[in-house]
Amino acid sequence: MALINENMQELILFSHINRQGSLSAAAQLLGISRSSVSKQLAALEKKIGSRLFNRTTRKIMLTDVGRKVLQEAHNVELALQRIEHISEDSRSVVAGELKVSCPAAQGRIHITPLITEFLKRYPDVSINLQLEDRFVDMVAENIDVSIRVGYLPDSTLIARKLGDVSWVLCASPTYLETAPPLKKPSDLLNHPCLYYRSTKVTMNTWSFIGNNREEDVTVSGPFSVNDPGVLVSAALDHVGVLLLDRGLLGNTIEEGKLVPLLEEYQAVGGLPTYVVYPEREFIPAKTRALVDFLLEKAPSTFHR
Repeated sequence: MALINENMQELILFSHINRQGSLSAAAQLLGISRSSVSKQLAALEKKIGSRLFNRTTRKIMLTDVGRKVLQEAHNVELALQRIEHISEDSRSVVAGELKVSCPAAQGRIHITPLITEFLKRYPDVSINLQLEDRFVDMVAENIDVSIRVGYLPDSTLIARKLGDVSWVLCASPTYLETAPPLKKPSDLLNHPCLYYRSTKVTMNTWSFIGNNREEDVTVSGPFSVNDPGVLVSAALDHVGVLLLDRGLLGNTIEEGKLVPLLEEYQAVGGLPTYVVYPEREFIPAKTRALVDFLLEKAPSTFHR
């Protein structure tokens, strides 16, 4: 890469010498010494294996090889100008494809409606949304933006907080008709509970704060799954008691399909939600637009 950069610099210098008509004038234009210009020209001629200029005491003239090399030097300059324009456009024009990763449940309920609204605001952007409950290597998988729930390890990623997940303990009215009393957290030991479980984590220790103290209860039940949406369906089917992010419950509580429980206690363990993107010197306008949009819209979604 260093050799390529060096060759490009020498070609551009060669083009400047031709335009200015002398090594001294090119040196003055570039703010370097004449001897430095002479050395770089000599190095380029050595690599090419031929003289590029016929020099007299009064002027310089291109050789046949020099004319051919000059055309390539002009091509290099034009390419660099085009790249500069592309770079400027990528930082100012909101257009192109974005690849976004998000946990499945949060993606379906929280993020997808926001993305459809974003696409209406920016019709020149297309989004490929990947819903997957796994840790995504954003750089290796070429992900532009990721939504992550939970505390983040130190990394080279930039994380901006969207909000906090708030937990609600609930069950269906039909389940509660025949269920044992549930007046304090320890009563959950007498109830079948529904909880998230994957190959890496089991979330069946539920924590509550009440009466100025924290109480942990390790629950059990007939059904655990690694999809929060399926847990909601099981609760709606009267299988047991559920502790889940309120935002993932949809309108089930407002419609009376699920009933909040132990409301005098506060469920502990709500997790922060972040929008994450790779650290770069220049953030593309499309990435910046999506991040700013989510920071604008998501807080009302996560704090319902």
